Amino acid sequence: MERVAASPRAERRDRTRNLDTPRRASSSTSSSSSSTGNTRAIPMHAPGVAARGASTLLRARANVRLERVFRSPTHLVPARRRRAYYIPARAGWNDFAWSRATIASNERAASTEGGELRSIALDVGADAAAAYAVPGQFIQIRTSEEGKPAFIAVASAPGKSAAGAGTLELLVKAQPGTTASDICALAVGAEVETSPVMGKGFDLSAVSDRSRAILFATGSGISPVRALLVSGALAGKDVTLYYGTRDVEATAFAEESATWPCEIVRVYSDESGAHVQDALREDIASGKIDVDATFAVLCGQKEMAEDVIALLGDAGVPKDAMVMNF
Repeated sequence: MERVAASPRAERRDRTRNLDTPRRASSSTSSSSSSTGNTRAIPMHAPGVAARGASTLLRARANVRLERVFRSPTHLVPARRRRAYYIPARAGWNDFAWSRATIASNERAASTEGGELRSIALDVGADAAAAYAVPGQFIQIRTSEEGKPAFIAVASAPGKSAAGAGTLELLVKAQPGTTASDICALAVGAEVETSPVMGKGFDLSAVSDRSRAILFATGSGISPVRALLVSGALAGKDVTLYYGTRDVEATAFAEESATWPCEIVRVYSDESGAHVQDALREDIASGKIDVDATFAVLCGQKEMAEDVIALLGDAGVPKDAMVMNF
């Protein structure tokens, strides 16, 4: 397999080194750990095709898990940019009384093409925060009575906001000309109007008997997936997160993710020309996905979700084992 050095920026940030040991094909599930041991890397390559990249060894300061960086084989052509997927407005979603909330913190979380992601803590009060019960739920936020609301998934787990009681953590993408961008520009102490917590969230009741969870998130779609991971709802299950971003700098929760109880497959599209569905396609081909024990949780770009659902469906994962938050 051709050895390819990791990018200088990735090496600086993750202190990586390249491995060129080929992976043995296996039908067993991955051996991730959320407690002890050294991080191991799984080199990725498509059968019969020379890989353009190599796995990296990522070390975390605390809890260390299995983690790998996917780089596409040479035959893959960089895909066109995906458009972000947003929750559409539905009838009845305005049948509530707006409430006042205050910006408790507002910090840069990652860069985006032409903008950034902001990590924002919103003080909504004890009663409103208590109504948040299921990871994957969201709230509407507007900056004025006449303003168009933004639909934003909650990034903290229910009852576990790091900003304190009565707050919700959010990951907001600043896009010029949108309410989300206006929210990102607000200073600590500014007031906004919010809806009650909405949506069904990630309903796992139909997949409770399945032992293998594979999660898919791209860009700001990591927000509700992060809430699910830190909530403890997946305790006892073998969990892999396929996390797609443009590059390391566009990756929210990059350092915190070292403590998440899962294996992480990172896919940097600018470096590899690949997306999370390409990593999944390879894992299906290698026998890594046990279709009888696996369920999927998805949040992110529409095309990604459609491709992942199609790939898993063709592999034999039933439709009711694919969970989304809307």
